Amino acid sequence: MQIECSLIIMLICGINAFNNFADINCGHKSKGREGKIVGGATADRGEFPWLVSITRRGGHFCGGTVISNRFILTAGHCLCTGIGTDTLKPNHIKVTIAQHDLTNKSSDAYEVTLKAVTVHPEYTCGNVKNDIAILEMDNRLVWSEFVSPACLVASSSEDDYTPIDDLPAVVAGWGWTHEDSSKGKRANVLQKAHVNVIGTEKCRQWYKSQGKKTKIQDTQICAGHEQGGVDSCWADSGGPLMIATGKVDQMMVVGIVSTGIGCARPFLPGLYTRISEYIPWVREIVNK
Repeated sequence: MQIECSLIIMLICGINAFNNFADINCGHKSKGREGKIVGGATADRGEFPWLVSITRRGGHFCGGTVISNRFILTAGHCLCTGIGTDTLKPNHIKVTIAQHDLTNKSSDAYEVTLKAVTVHPEYTCGNVKNDIAILEMDNRLVWSEFVSPACLVASSSEDDYTPIDDLPAVVAGWGWTHEDSSKGKRANVLQKAHVNVIGTEKCRQWYKSQGKKTKIQDTQICAGHEQGGVDSCWADSGGPLMIATGKVDQMMVVGIVSTGIGCARPFLPGLYTRISEYIPWVREIVNK
């Protein structure tokens, strides 16, 4: 029989409503061999086959999420040049598909070039609002055991949207393992960490309790732990925040690593772009 989900039992049955922009089933982990994030653990190879490494001049600097055989979702700030409001051109960056170890590229991993870069029209470099962008690849991806698309959360404007506050989530990337470079460094092998989605009002109260004047937008998600210790960090930017759907071994992406104060500090959870607020825009770009 079908179980009706409520927020109370959502941990058990997950969320059934999501968007699939690809031509195959989305959100399923690889069935291949099992094999930074602060306070995390090494991810299995192929565990998140939609996660990509975005590089510039041969070096990893951001993550991204494959949402179709043509498009990748990432953070807007990943595309800022650092000079005013200028953004990177498609030929300035490359994307590595099926990446796991940045220092030892497997036979499954390969680089792709980009045709176009589209930053949200209301995003401005140096700001955190509307921190989302889409990369269009030159050539269509070929799906494989280690390359498959992510599911995206339903739009908040749709009837089947379910709130995700207080749900467990997973964030993954090759970011720093500690905000203090003397105590940690950027991960070479893909890391993952379990965090909790924090309600926006509670998150605002936590930030205020630490004397922070950060304005947390309704278009952002807070995720972390009250006691800190687990979080995304620098170079995880652009990567996915994921929760379970109602199907076995399937996940959907609900957020994009965006910003925060330090990494893994108590009462200062990481801030992510809330994808449910941007689904109409994503759909417009992908369906052009």
